[in-house]
Amino acid sequence: MFPFIHAGSLNIGTYGLCILIGAVAGVGVALIRAKRRNFPVEDTLFLSFFALIGVGVGAKILYLITILPDLIEHFQEIFTSLEAINLLFTNGFVFYGGLIGAVLAMWWYTHHFKMDFWQSVELLIPSVPLVHAFGRIGCFCGGCCYGIPFDPPIGIAFTNSPVAPNGIPLFPVQLVEAGLNFLLFFFLLWFAGKPRPQGRILGAYVIAYAVIRFVLEFLRYDYERGILWVFSTSQWISLILLPIGIWLLARRAKAGEKPVSVEPSGAGEAVEKE
Repeated sequence: MFPFIHAGSLNIGTYGLCILIGAVAGVGVALIRAKRRNFPVEDTLFLSFFALIGVGVGAKILYLITILPDLIEHFQEIFTSLEAINLLFTNGFVFYGGLIGAVLAMWWYTHHFKMDFWQSVELLIPSVPLVHAFGRIGCFCGGCCYGIPFDPPIGIAFTNSPVAPNGIPLFPVQLVEAGLNFLLFFFLLWFAGKPRPQGRILGAYVIAYAVIRFVLEFLRYDYERGILWVFSTSQWISLILLPIGIWLLARRAKAGEKPVSVEPSGAGEAVEKE
């Protein structure tokens, strides 16, 4: 659709712009929730920063894993060309890798600064589908993560996409996923509106998104995302994460375990002292 926005002599990538808008919106929501929960602003900003780094690194690593056979086969061609190296590291991200990377980054941060892991993670979790929704809008604008051939008026043909096949009506699976992520965002805001046992909010998100992603993968047509037997890489990950989400949602709170609540952790002060 619109892979680039032209502003004078500048060509701004629409996908990157949408990700930026989503990140700002997601951090903004987290700050509002933190203020209501008496959670330090400094902690929220640092957590968000580390989570976003984890998203980028994790999403890139999983993408590289999915294309590993091609990387090995064309290793010399890719790594002797600066243009090819630039394309390799500025394009291609897999969401599940980003989600795992963000959780690991927050685990490291909370462990290092002696913060409550669940308090921190579940403060940010409702923002995840919000950021993701804007990202999928960016995918649609750029033409990546495209859907199966589908008749108009539902099917939409790209005319200048550098990724999707142009001139063929395709199911707008990116917009469907964006819409479902927006709905999931509002659901999680409601679900997180009162104290929950540790892991419940994350569990609810994992279950909902695993189901959404597993189903929508059948409507995608970009085979470079990785296929193993009958399922895509993301479908296999969904099947692994679904029981984990169910366990997080259904587990009984341990004796003396505090629900995810509003108490500040003081980690922001720890950052300042270092």
